[in-house]
Amino acid sequence: MKKVFTNKWAMLTAASLLLAAVASGCGAGGKAETGDGGGGKAGSAGASDATAPKADKKYKVSWVTGQSTPVEPGAKMIKYWNEKLNVELDVWNIESKSYAEMMNLKFASGEIPDRMVVRGFASLQKYVDQDILAEIPLEMLKKYAPNVYAKTEKEFPNAFNYAKVEGKIYGIPQLVFYDRFRAPVVWRGDWLKNVGIAKTPETLDEFEQALYKIANEDPDKNGKKDTYGLSKSSIDVIYGAYGYNPTMWTKKGDALVYGAVQPEMKDALKLLNKWYKDGVVDPEFITGENTGGYALLSHAFINGRIGVSSLGRYYHWKPILFEGDGNSHNYLEVKKLNPQAADALVHGLPPKGPTGKMGAPQGSMLSGNFISFGKPLEKEPDKLAKVLQMIDTISASSYENYVTAMLGMKGEDWDYNAQNVPTFKKAITSQDLEKMGANNVIESLELPEFSAQRNAPNAKWAADAGYDKGGIRNELLTALPSQAKFQAELQKLQDQAYISIITGDKPLEYFDEFVKKWKSGGGEQMEKEANEWYSKLGK
Repeated sequence: MKKVFTNKWAMLTAASLLLAAVASGCGAGGKAETGDGGGGKAGSAGASDATAPKADKKYKVSWVTGQSTPVEPGAKMIKYWNEKLNVELDVWNIESKSYAEMMNLKFASGEIPDRMVVRGFASLQKYVDQDILAEIPLEMLKKYAPNVYAKTEKEFPNAFNYAKVEGKIYGIPQLVFYDRFRAPVVWRGDWLKNVGIAKTPETLDEFEQALYKIANEDPDKNGKKDTYGLSKSSIDVIYGAYGYNPTMWTKKGDALVYGAVQPEMKDALKLLNKWYKDGVVDPEFITGENTGGYALLSHAFINGRIGVSSLGRYYHWKPILFEGDGNSHNYLEVKKLNPQAADALVHGLPPKGPTGKMGAPQGSMLSGNFISFGKPLEKEPDKLAKVLQMIDTISASSYENYVTAMLGMKGEDWDYNAQNVPTFKKAITSQDLEKMGANNVIESLELPEFSAQRNAPNAKWAADAGYDKGGIRNELLTALPSQAKFQAELQKLQDQAYISIITGDKPLEYFDEFVKKWKSGGGEQMEKEANEWYSKLGK
């Protein structure tokens, strides 16, 4: 397949990137891992010898991921993998920003790569319907990519069920390491101390007590009443104390239900309305905590307006753990203004509600992206087997191969620091890595096990701080057939109802009217479709 290149390439220079800032990882999977030869010998019975790659054949493999800058001709990492795997990689340079558009144009002209990234459950379904993707027989997956299969299933059991269309597997699901951890609950520890609270709030009652004290007892000691308890991001953990998140689908009995229309949310809204009237909820909560720039900075927290925030992920709030450690955006901004406050930040759990439930938003671990294969490979099972072996070797056979694929050559581009974290030897951008054929160009799975190992100090800190506890996840991991028709208006209806009840513009009883409108406006149809999808999982 010939390469594709658009004139839209943005040759951007990014900030220097430390390896420690990138992550994704998880528990080891399977027994003995296969070696580096590009072909797993361990496997399951059932795959015919006719599927085995031909030992005397050098396969040409077209490969597309989508990146921000083109891979350079003669890129050193493409040469490296060609030699190691005895293949000829044909990397398609497709700009990430226009990936779907450009791939659809290629498909329309009859050009289908051997290996590609499919972005989204809806795209997976569509490309199967259009006869673009090859089925991946389970026995071949287990035989030729045993480490990929085992590690993925160990981290997210039954993950491959989500890659099925009509009972057949059409992709390798990409997992997200950071989704091991829930959203933050970060307190101004110095404020808690100033208002006489020594114990980190754990229950909803303790949250309420702390929030009222922060709003009313001058926690910053400036003699002014200019502080509030919480704003937009932490409202989610209040909903979670009642068992649901209004934007997520949750299992209730044997069915999926939409959080926003559950009766328990009426109780949560009643409490939030009380807090709003009492001056505990920031009156500017509707516009959020960020006032510009990097979107996950909580300026309301940084500038001393609110006492707790749940914006972003744990790594936006962690301290600097070692020389060269990255991220920690909110922590560093607080430290610029008030070093003592930064060092006194308290990382708590979401509050337990009336029935003991708790929940801060947490990702599902399934990114919605898949590594898939072109339909022509169904007629070339030996080549499909070879590509599966390649992915297993690059992404799953060893930590060393994974780091090499992501970062380039050890000793030349990177090396281990004192904490055994891979660190660049010189300033390098993600675009530099893409030019040499590294990073996501060649390694698109980033199995959580290896990402956790690569970011071990940060992962350990997050677990020690309790970020692996108290999350609530969306159980609906696909696009619904009627979603495009109904979702925008339903979300608008929901936002208006929730905000108006919290602010008192509408009475609490309006919640019941909202639920009726939501159901009649397409929500009932979406519930039906969600449960039809859910009932088919594993079949």
